[in-house]
Amino acid sequence: MFVFTAIIVTHGREELLSKCLDSLRPGIHDWQLILLGNGDVLSVELREKARQLTDHVVFLEVAEKLPPGKARNFALGEAQGEWIFFIDDDALVLPGYWDVLLPLLQDDKIEVLGGPDAAVSGMNPVGAALAIALSSPFCTGTTSARHKAHGTKLRPADDEMLTSCNLWVRRSALATVSFPEDYLRGEETFFLQKLAADHRRLFYHPRLRVGHHRRSKLGQLLRPTFYAGFYRSRLMKEAPGRVNGAFWLPAVFVLLHLIALLDAPLFLYLARMYVSIVLFASVGPAIEAKRPALIPLVAFLHYFVVFVYGVGFLFDRTAPRRRRDRPGTSV
Repeated sequence: MFVFTAIIVTHGREELLSKCLDSLRPGIHDWQLILLGNGDVLSVELREKARQLTDHVVFLEVAEKLPPGKARNFALGEAQGEWIFFIDDDALVLPGYWDVLLPLLQDDKIEVLGGPDAAVSGMNPVGAALAIALSSPFCTGTTSARHKAHGTKLRPADDEMLTSCNLWVRRSALATVSFPEDYLRGEETFFLQKLAADHRRLFYHPRLRVGHHRRSKLGQLLRPTFYAGFYRSRLMKEAPGRVNGAFWLPAVFVLLHLIALLDAPLFLYLARMYVSIVLFASVGPAIEAKRPALIPLVAFLHYFVVFVYGVGFLFDRTAPRRRRDRPGTSV
């Protein structure tokens, strides 16, 4: 058995995947890599780069793109590591990661482990501003810990702190738990709630950071953000974990726009108050990231993400049952 198996599901992002592979240098030899071309063909160059990292590589390809959970479950069938490392093809391990991680893998009390993602250098203004906005509680609420380090030491975690782009799970914990195969977004949250319900011990370490490239155009955000809200609503009805009422807030935010039809002066007052709060929330993180010019864009993305998420949430709550099961075919 290998120390760990890294699973990467990829589709159409060869340049980012190449950077991800370059970062997978744990300093040990006894690990396995599984690359799944999800409706995509893995190039000769990527295959060669993977073989240079470890002698234990499995290449998988499926002709038709699978939902993310189904793709990961398929790849898990080839995994032989004691630990499974799920990392996205647009993420990369940051310096110091392996020094923190490897001792933690020896701790018997840990069964699930993860940390935050972080912005990477070289992103365009939209991607950089999105990374800043996602780290703000005013944008992502209780899940902001996924995008910004909280604390300094190992701590117990839950599904709101961990993310599938940077997730470690003991293979023994997967005997009775798998990813949902009909979710197009949020499948990792359902998965983590099932692990918690199975009494697995989840932990978070703020120094286990990966870099995460963000989408570079606003249009690219519409579908994944909508699906994030849609499947959060569905998960709240189906998943075994606790229900956090805070996830209703984006939907309530969307409905508050109806005030404009009933009382325009009140709507304008509330809008000015909201803009003031969001601008205030955007200044500190943008300056900390040394990107003060992005403050207006960060503030706008606070609004954009919450509104589109709320629309997706409401769509699940109001759509006919036959449409609720699956609003699309890809993310």
